[in-house]
Amino acid sequence: MTASQADLRRYPRVRVAWRVIVEIPGGRPVMRETVDFGPYGAKIRLEQRLPEGTSARLRFSTPDRRPLELYAIVRRADADGPVFGFVSLTHADLLRLTALVDSHRSA
Repeated sequence: MTASQADLRRYPRVRVAWRVIVEIPGGRPVMRETVDFGPYGAKIRLEQRLPEGTSARLRFSTPDRRPLELYAIVRRADADGPVFGFVSLTHADLLRLTALVDSHRSA
């Protein structure tokens, strides 16, 4: 993704390395780390190439130590891992995700 494409995001992402368990239907759960994270999606360091549209359940270990489980689909496959877009976010989810991102942007 180019810098100009990143500027078009609805909300900026932050580069963080949070642990995440990735669960793909029919596959075994694997623990990996995020490359970056935003309120609408995350890039995850994953060796396995996943086709666009692949669904997943993502369970994040976040700094606030509250469970965070989100459903997502693969939006893009980059060389350093797939980019997941979160689906079915509630307003409360969006507020929490935005607060998590903001806490890292100001640090």
